[in-house]
Amino acid sequence: MINLLLYPVSLIPLRVLYIVSDVCAYLLYHVFKYRRKVVKANIDRSFHYLDEAERLDIEKRFYKNFCDHFIETVKLLTMTEQELRQHITADYSELEKILATDQNVHIYLGHQFNWEWANAHVASAFKNTNVVVAYKPISSKSFNNLMLKLRSRFGSKMVSSMNMKKEMETYADNQHILVLVADQNPNKPMKSFWTSFLSQRTAFISGTELYTASHKTPLLFAEIIREERGHYRFVLTPVFDFTKQYKTGILTAIFTEKLEHTIQAHPENYLWSHKRWKHIYKNEYSKRFFDKSITAH
Repeated sequence: MINLLLYPVSLIPLRVLYIVSDVCAYLLYHVFKYRRKVVKANIDRSFHYLDEAERLDIEKRFYKNFCDHFIETVKLLTMTEQELRQHITADYSELEKILATDQNVHIYLGHQFNWEWANAHVASAFKNTNVVVAYKPISSKSFNNLMLKLRSRFGSKMVSSMNMKKEMETYADNQHILVLVADQNPNKPMKSFWTSFLSQRTAFISGTELYTASHKTPLLFAEIIREERGHYRFVLTPVFDFTKQYKTGILTAIFTEKLEHTIQAHPENYLWSHKRWKHIYKNEYSKRFFDKSITAH
């Protein structure tokens, strides 16, 4: 049913859909006040050094980009590969360099708009390599199936983050690119990695780094830059390649540092409606706290 409703919508030109997006942004912000308290609290804590007017500006621009992200994701139902490539420019030089050595590659990215287009673009650009995307299952079965359909349209292989280690066994003997959204809020703060992120101590899922480290897989960070409405630049930069000594926490520390820098440069392009800081740091987590100085190597 969801598919039947959204399919005709996805056929509408983007320039028209962006008008719908503007209306939705107004309604979400002014009328329904969708997660306004969560968004405001996240922005206030992350940018406490800005004045109130500057933080309010980020908040309003976020809602516009948030609605654009939804519209653009729906568009993936019918968007062609040629159309996708017209909306994204990508620098894959670092990725190509690693693949040329017959190694696998892991790519970490954050909830920057539009991460769905970015994932699709990688799969479209590297059809001769298995592009595997880890996803967090959605409780609604129908909506989950829709998102799987959207995310696999250009060849991505989907693995559940809840069972990633087992599902990745399918691709163990073949060269692959594994894409992970690595800024999810963890369920167990005691087992998480902690580091300073956007002016506050923040928990990150430890399993992501530990999986990469266990396979000594070269790691890249994906920065998504919104250059103008409907047009993005996708840049991959090295995080760690295991030619130097690995220290526990270093992948998370470098990744979060890179993500923090791009969020600070483009704050309106991050998913502030996500309840990212549900866990409060406690002294008992100190052994799992990694200072940014760990990145010096």
